[in-house]
Amino acid sequence: MNEQKLKDLAAEFAKGIKTEDDLNQFTRLLTKLTVETALNAELTEHLGHEKNAR
Repeated sequence: MNEQKLKDLAAEFAKGIKTEDDLNQFTRLLTKLTVETALNAELTEHLGHEKNAR
């Protein structure tokens, strides 16, 4: 993903953040999604195929 696309996405998400709680909720969700994606990629690499694929 290129830097401009990331900046555009960040600006779009920032429009919905109005309170500290909104920011905390967004940060938790982003962290969760990032960790899950990384772990799934690691599992795929380890197994040599996608999850549930044979």
